[in-house]
Amino acid sequence: MSPLLRVSLTTGRRSTIGWGLGIAAVAVVYSAFYPSISSSAADLNKYMQNLPDAVKTIIGNDYTSPAGYLRAEFFSLLGPILLLVYTIGGGAKAIAGEEEGRSLDLLLSTPLSRGRVVADKASSLLLTTLAITVFSFLVIILVGPPFDLSVPVADVAAACVMFLLLGLTFGSLALAVGCLSGRRTWAIAVAGVIGVATYLLNAIAPTVSALAWARPASPFRWYLDPDPLTTGLHAENVVVLAVVIAVCTAVAVWGFRRRDLVA
Repeated sequence: MSPLLRVSLTTGRRSTIGWGLGIAAVAVVYSAFYPSISSSAADLNKYMQNLPDAVKTIIGNDYTSPAGYLRAEFFSLLGPILLLVYTIGGGAKAIAGEEEGRSLDLLLSTPLSRGRVVADKASSLLLTTLAITVFSFLVIILVGPPFDLSVPVADVAAACVMFLLLGLTFGSLALAVGCLSGRRTWAIAVAGVIGVATYLLNAIAPTVSALAWARPASPFRWYLDPDPLTTGLHAENVVVLAVVIAVCTAVAVWGFRRRDLVA
């Protein structure tokens, strides 16, 4: 492990632990509510049939089943929101935060190349996001069953893999914008706006024929469609998000190398 990667992981450990505990707490709270949802399944299913198609796209068609409830409440709504806040903030801070904090000159005075600096920062984001995802996975499979929220471990793992890739997609986008601009606020704003826009696109496109062609441009389309909680992991979905992450990281390296950082 390179010194820069070690330092990045060490300085960010409190944030990683805090966000991991926060996301895990959300999973625990939703698990505790499931028995009341399950006991009202008949009434809730009737209600769900009358919801707009866009809402059904987000939460799925079987809200009262364990997999459907977990998708709707954790993997479709608050879980991704919290994870994207973390990864976008981490990606924006990685290089642009160093630059705005006047610590980038010291970092670049080391023998590390600019490409290696970006690679180590991206690796730090990957490892911390992976830690949060693994912790969330463990909480779901351990806390869910006592509340009858039992989903096959392999399917929960598949959903968590896509959860990780979604977070890294927007984290790497923020990293790329930060490397190109040197402004953390721009990185957060661009990645955040694209996140909201593509989330809405994925929800609305199935019901608006004029937007159907654009839906594959949304990372959220590849994140939970088909639903990994019921159909497992799909190679095509993994590859699409992995390619986006790789391209954004490559753009970050290219953009950082070409910028004139001489004061």
